[in-house]
Amino acid sequence: MRLNQHESPTASSISRWRTARGIVLGAIVLAGSMATSAAIMFRLADTDCAAAAQARHVERGYTYSGVGAVIQQRGADSVVVRHVLPNGPAFGVIREGATLISVDGHKPQSLEAWAMALRGPEGTSVKVEVAYPCTGHETVTLERQLIHIRR
Repeated sequence: MRLNQHESPTASSISRWRTARGIVLGAIVLAGSMATSAAIMFRLADTDCAAAAQARHVERGYTYSGVGAVIQQRGADSVVVRHVLPNGPAFGVIREGATLISVDGHKPQSLEAWAMALRGPEGTSVKVEVAYPCTGHETVTLERQLIHIRR
């Protein structure tokens, strides 16, 4: 290494020391990252296969107990059935586009409250009053069941 005309031997030594320090610190950071990655991979590889399969299953879908109707807010105080899930309790009983009037004789005040009223323990019954454009009101009794929604 050639010394610059204006660079003293002490400055050159300090410069080489700084370069070496940067290389050593970089190696320490890289080694720490690799050790952390190895620990994570070891932990993942050491998990129970059944638990890992269940976690993947949960990520691919959603399960709840209810009537199998997807609802949405329409206007300030109206909730309608947007979609009826095939093979759910509401399938073939409630049609899409129905306006919800009451659940078990009560009119919930928010979309979340409607959803909670339609959900409940599997095997329990719920009375749902709906209105259809041009055809009037209808009250149906549905038995809640587990609904599996897959992504």
